[in-house]
Amino acid sequence: MKTTIDLSGPAWSVREALGDTWRWYVDKPVTARNNVGEATARAGLAPGWLPARVPGSVIGDLSRAGELPDPYVARNSRCAEWVAARSWVYRREFGAPAPAPGERAVLCFDGVDPGARVYVDAVEVGTLDGLYRPGRFDVTELVADGGAHRLAVVIPPAPPGEPQVGRTDRVTRHAPRMGYGWDFCPRLIHQGIWRDVRLEIGTVHLSDLRVRAELDADLGSSRVHVAAVLEAADGASPAVKIAVRDPYGVTVADTDASVVDLDADKNSVASPAPRSHRFTTVVHVSAPLLWWPKGMGEQRLYTVEVRVSDTAGQAVQHTTTVGFRHVEMRPNTGGPAGALPYTAVVNHRPMELIGWNWAPADALYGEIDQSKVEHLIDLAARCGARILRVWGGGLIETEQFYDACDRAGLFVWQEFSQSSSGMQSAPSTSPGFVEHLREEARVVVPSRTHHPALLMWGGGNELEDDHGPLNETRSLALTALRDEVARLDPGRHWVPTSPTGPVFHNRLDVIDVRPDDMHDVHGPWEHQGLEAHYTLYNQGRALAHTEFGVEGMANRRLWRSLVPAADRWPTGRDNPVYRHLGDWWNNTEVVQDCFGGRLRTPDQVRRASQFLQATGLAYAVEADRRRWPRSSMVIPWQLAESYPNGWCTAVIDHSGEPKLAYHAVARAYLPERVTARVDRMAHDGGHAAVEAWIWSEPGRAEGGQVTAKLLTSAGGEVAAESWSVPGRVDQPGAAGMLMADLAGVGDLGDPVLFWDLEWRAADSSLIDRERVVLSSGPNLAPMLDLGRAELRVDVTSRSDDASTLVRVEHAGGPAVVGLQLSDDRPAGLAGWAVVDLDPRPLLPGETREFAVTWRSAPPSRRLLLESWNTDPLIVEDIAS
Repeated sequence: MKTTIDLSGPAWSVREALGDTWRWYVDKPVTARNNVGEATARAGLAPGWLPARVPGSVIGDLSRAGELPDPYVARNSRCAEWVAARSWVYRREFGAPAPAPGERAVLCFDGVDPGARVYVDAVEVGTLDGLYRPGRFDVTELVADGGAHRLAVVIPPAPPGEPQVGRTDRVTRHAPRMGYGWDFCPRLIHQGIWRDVRLEIGTVHLSDLRVRAELDADLGSSRVHVAAVLEAADGASPAVKIAVRDPYGVTVADTDASVVDLDADKNSVASPAPRSHRFTTVVHVSAPLLWWPKGMGEQRLYTVEVRVSDTAGQAVQHTTTVGFRHVEMRPNTGGPAGALPYTAVVNHRPMELIGWNWAPADALYGEIDQSKVEHLIDLAARCGARILRVWGGGLIETEQFYDACDRAGLFVWQEFSQSSSGMQSAPSTSPGFVEHLREEARVVVPSRTHHPALLMWGGGNELEDDHGPLNETRSLALTALRDEVARLDPGRHWVPTSPTGPVFHNRLDVIDVRPDDMHDVHGPWEHQGLEAHYTLYNQGRALAHTEFGVEGMANRRLWRSLVPAADRWPTGRDNPVYRHLGDWWNNTEVVQDCFGGRLRTPDQVRRASQFLQATGLAYAVEADRRRWPRSSMVIPWQLAESYPNGWCTAVIDHSGEPKLAYHAVARAYLPERVTARVDRMAHDGGHAAVEAWIWSEPGRAEGGQVTAKLLTSAGGEVAAESWSVPGRVDQPGAAGMLMADLAGVGDLGDPVLFWDLEWRAADSSLIDRERVVLSSGPNLAPMLDLGRAELRVDVTSRSDDASTLVRVEHAGGPAVVGLQLSDDRPAGLAGWAVVDLDPRPLLPGETREFAVTWRSAPPSRRLLLESWNTDPLIVEDIAS
């Protein structure tokens, strides 16, 4: 059997190199003139080597070693900007058994950014060029003695790159651009051995494995396409057997693959040089169990086992998973003629693609821990998402990311690593760059085709020219990528960019002039104000709304670790620390305006901004969903941030803790809802109106009732009306409208009011209840004057799922607004508190229960319960 020696881990060291001084540190004799020659002999022994780990990043290693201040605090990232201008030498010692006769030792790199020269015992064994390209280097002769050896990896300076405000046609490499400076990430350029390293010893070596599953439209006939390159000793005559096992481990199909000797024309005399072979085969699977996206069925995964053996009895085995599902994209119901198809039909069932935009889990992507990726994907699935759009300014995501999405039932829209720029947003037309993209597609596409989660490929983010969003007729780069995807992954959906247009922006002036050209649009990413926000989203026309958001301040726990105490006020752009930590998304002025300029502390600004983010983003999502099936894609920006910001559009902060907006959108993504269509949040007296809308994805039989009420903060009824539900509920529809006269309400001392909507089935069982805040004044300042409320809290353990149940009872005072339960441990501790939070206002006499699950967290766990108008309360987890 093959022997694999893991070379990842903490046994590495690193040091910087300026110019060509890296040559001194790879143990290779250096010919140098003048006094440089005298220094080379001692250079490798000189102090300066720092502990390092693989996978990892240069900046991460320097920070852990104390050479850099924590780049995730205040403006410290500026202290790391010099790092990308240096070469960096990584090295480690390793031992390996001497290869037996016929065996080869192959050194394998899964990814180095931006590339590397690789040395074993001072001998250069190969180079890597590009972070997505793996490397395999034959080192048999170098390790033949079975002793100790030194591996050195020289990482060059980062190549020139374009920040967000620049020109896309100056980009020459297919790689993430966000680290060169983006609206949600300061300049923090990544370098490092960001994927695993290992040494493989054996007589047979397998590489370039390609697996792709197909399911016919009858849902009963399926195939698994398998191909790979293998190398074996001359005369070894490798044999390949492929087996497919169902989710229960039962073998449902197997076959022997025919192997073609690619070196058959070489001299047949036995030689120590390996011979290359290729096999391509198809395994037929009858009546497969289907893979479904979350909310539609189970995520059934089959195992494909590829076993290669030689005549000496040695074997290598590789397993991967596939899922069988049939997907087609159809034109949207009621959409304009000629529009691209945006409606996914999965196993013959149309589905609404609701989800999130995904940016890398960390700007230093070599530092990403798989447990964090699993955590974020679980949070996405928990909130009802069905798709993650992997944004083109970031990574082609990893195998581990895709595996997690396969298990969670989340579709993936993978964009190539191309993005817009502030000055020019069309890729280069250079033949060299176009060919570079073709080569990159040949690397990244085949290794991802086996994932049932992969729904579609995209050419990049927001690529456009003076005529609007780009398509293949106006871009050689996109034509090249489209053609390679079609060849390498036939049948998978493709879009040239996002948005596809024909118009780019979701704005009122565009809607007024070109309403039928609102096919796939982006924006806005900011709260539009207490009236304009609702006007815009009520008039939405998009078939696909694939990027939009609302900004908000950081969570309390992250904010305290991120911003030094002396720098926390003021919170606006006039503060250089906040300007560094999310300048584009700092809307302190808007927040202050919405609250009458009365916010006096950072905590008040944080709570107010997160309230606007939660209510504003949830309303935007609900407004789009009310237009299903004409609108079929609702994908806000963004799930989680790649860098800790003081202000950001993300709904999960860099530590992995959700903001209030995450929980608000989780309610907006429920399959059965009653929602409030309104025209503003603050009314300044006069009349107010709410239109109750209902939808049910599984479908509801006729009957039942919808009730709308206007309530005071004490729970008193100002107005109410009910409507029967006369027909079956499948698609969204209006149930009725309630109007109320607000004149004099504020004079009664209760300017904070609530729309309360309730939908009950024919048997009177509750389907959904919604409750939203409105002000009878000109802004939301009355929320600051809410009287203090009293809560009683009870904590119990649930034995069925090891979670904690926090029961919150309203015990006195007015309604509680902005109720939030969050992790209150010191920042930086491992793990997360996963809270099933209900963000709706809590009325007098009501009780609400929150389930809390601790994930990868050590004992001594505690939570913080806070709101607009209650005293903060520490909740100790009894399980700890």
